[in-house]
Amino acid sequence: MAGAATAASVVLGGFFLLLLTIPAALAYSIAGSGNGPFIAGLNELAWAGFVMTSFLRAMLIMAGSFGLWRAKLISDALFAAEVAAVVLVLLGGTTWTSGGFWAPFCAYSRFVSPLIGLVWVAVVNRMLLTRTPATRAAW
Repeated sequence: MAGAATAASVVLGGFFLLLLTIPAALAYSIAGSGNGPFIAGLNELAWAGFVMTSFLRAMLIMAGSFGLWRAKLISDALFAAEVAAVVLVLLGGTTWTSGGFWAPFCAYSRFVSPLIGLVWVAVVNRMLLTRTPATRAAW
């Protein structure tokens, strides 16, 4: 599971770097060219890429959740909550409508799905930091 988490985090980081580059290029030099359809296409590509990050974020949550559960560091109830978080983050990958709550540039994809990932990180960090370390009785 550690390999899957590492791969997901590396690809997610690279994808976010790419997704930050496209709007920066649009704002800096491409928008001044006056080529409207090309600019609109790059903007749509950036939003579609952001929607696709839902799958990478879900993989990162899933790998961490399964690893902690198999190591018996989390309870079955917390594991079930983390599986629910994976499903809710995966729903962010279904936001392909052109308007409304499920549009790539509206509420679920921009705010709800990333917030679920941040809450998962906070819960897992709190749970791991408040654990007492195992002591060794003897060598």
